[in-house]
Amino acid sequence: MKTEKEAAVSWKTDETKTNIVASVEFTVRASLREEYVDADFVHSILGRVFVKSEDLRDEEDAGYLRASLVQFGEAMDHGVSTERLGDGIEGSIAEYWELLFDLETGYWTEEIQDEYEPSGCDLLIIDCVEIRPRWRGLGVGPAAVDRTIDIFGPGCGLVACKPWPLQFTPAFAHDQKALKRLKAPGLGRDEAVHKLRAYWSRLGFWPLGETGIHVLGMAQRGSNGSRKKSETLAGAASDLVGRRVC
Repeated sequence: MKTEKEAAVSWKTDETKTNIVASVEFTVRASLREEYVDADFVHSILGRVFVKSEDLRDEEDAGYLRASLVQFGEAMDHGVSTERLGDGIEGSIAEYWELLFDLETGYWTEEIQDEYEPSGCDLLIIDCVEIRPRWRGLGVGPAAVDRTIDIFGPGCGLVACKPWPLQFTPAFAHDQKALKRLKAPGLGRDEAVHKLRAYWSRLGFWPLGETGIHVLGMAQRGSNGSRKKSETLAGAASDLVGRRVC
């Protein structure tokens, strides 16, 4: 399935101001099995970002975004037990499951419910975003994230991410060709992580304690309430009793 949305932003150079149109083309893969299995409730999303400006005849590849739509609510409705929802669906989802949900009931922890008032049990995860050097600083990346949430987020209670600079991930750290293409700022790891987390906070994502995970509540999105009541939130306590919110 492919779907596309466009967002107009401005590109300003020293000599002139040129209007650009950025678009993102999404590809989502889903199985057609008659009987659902655990993995059918995790949908990998690839968003290819394109840009066209007055001096470009054709669209130019401007980067990509990867995300995951995790249908925790649908999984439970189809009989997937809470014991299987984290590790059972996909190993990379386990950390989000353990920190955001009550492991016994399968619903949001009380702390998450109180802070973000989620109306659904599904979770949208922004896995990574890479914008080509030429198009950075123009709002293309935030626009791509925003459109991703517009399209895949309405049925979710939260949007989450774990900001980490690409140059310090295994896929880039040991690949000189990829690092050269990335043209990342010459910062140490700690400073780069701090700046990236601050960047996502400006987009409305707030830290979940010291876990490294940042979350955006769909109920407060676009309002002053998108900022949490407090800037930190402790991890879920195992003895909390969750209540159904979806």
